[in-house]
Amino acid sequence: MDEDDDGSLREIGWGRDLPLRFALVSEEWDGEQTVWARCVDADGLFMDRAAFREQLTLLGCAPTGRLLKAAERCATHAPVPFGELHLIVNDLDAEDPYTDDYFGFDDAVVIDSRPSAADPTLLDLVVECVVTEAPPSYRKEPARTDVVLLNGTSGSAIGRCRRVGGLYGDRPDPARQPVRLLGCEPSPNLLRRLVHPRHGGGDHLQLWLLDRTGRPTPVQEHITVDVDECRPSMLGGALIDVTLKGGLFRRMPSPPAARPVWDAWREGPPRARNGWARFPTDGRSEWLRFAEVCLGPEEPGAVCELDGRYATDITGLHCAIGEAVGGPGFRWHQCWNALRGCQCGGEAARAPFTLVWHDADVARQALAGVSVDANGELSYFEAVVPFLERMGVTVVLR
Repeated sequence: MDEDDDGSLREIGWGRDLPLRFALVSEEWDGEQTVWARCVDADGLFMDRAAFREQLTLLGCAPTGRLLKAAERCATHAPVPFGELHLIVNDLDAEDPYTDDYFGFDDAVVIDSRPSAADPTLLDLVVECVVTEAPPSYRKEPARTDVVLLNGTSGSAIGRCRRVGGLYGDRPDPARQPVRLLGCEPSPNLLRRLVHPRHGGGDHLQLWLLDRTGRPTPVQEHITVDVDECRPSMLGGALIDVTLKGGLFRRMPSPPAARPVWDAWREGPPRARNGWARFPTDGRSEWLRFAEVCLGPEEPGAVCELDGRYATDITGLHCAIGEAVGGPGFRWHQCWNALRGCQCGGEAARAPFTLVWHDADVARQALAGVSVDANGELSYFEAVVPFLERMGVTVVLR
């Protein structure tokens, strides 16, 4: 096991014929890292979200901007894909102003819009989604609420409603799906924890995905080591299988489409462009998790070439921009939530540069019906070009 100059682990190996795919690692406050286990594989890192989709009703809703346009379109056409929607539930009777509850919806679809039964000047909107963020299940719904609707994480307000039917109460937590470490070679630290479990919850460690050389990839999951079961592994030897009931820490498992992306990065960082292009949208999003952050070209006035042939969705466009700015395996550091109205406003380019966007019509056409603009007036393509220019990038469309 080697270390870099800063003490971080550089390579992890073991003397077995079995492949080594994961390492369970602790990190101290001073950066010192210790391997708790080496593992052949892990179950529970991927999950189909369809089983966790639910229908919720925004009652007495006064939508604005993008949400209003979705409601109008849904009333006369098919359901409208919306994406991220976040809610702040205010308790109107609470004396403490810091008792608001926060909810996050992912993959939201507006499936019905009708006049509200309580007030015909308002709407009842039915939304199908996966609830990815919620307060603890013991929280009860306040008697009187005012719900602020946000355009994604930290986005602009896009309406209000009186309450959300079905929002409170017990629901299965997809982020708490158990994780099984398969073919696990435990270190003394893990062996001690198996014998003497930690009271009050498990240890918060990192689960590293390793490439074929034993080097850590950029994906390092935070995981709660709260052991539910331990048994001899079917892989034989002194290996064990360990089930962690806490699952991933504060993150939902990746979708099944992410698995081939993990396999691709296990071969090492990409050396050729467009390695992400063969994956669907969920896979491209996972690719961006692996990609190394690039602040931009160092030299002012640099010219970056964007290959736009595969920019057929938002994540594909972000992958293509990252490669144009930093090369294969990179993503630009830009906060794209600024397009949703996030108060960060975006980050100026490290050095002003020119982005020559080849085959720009691919994204223009593919994203014509996609908008994250809070007002719902601009397509993603129409919004992203002036946004890049505000950040100091000269955009040349080809």
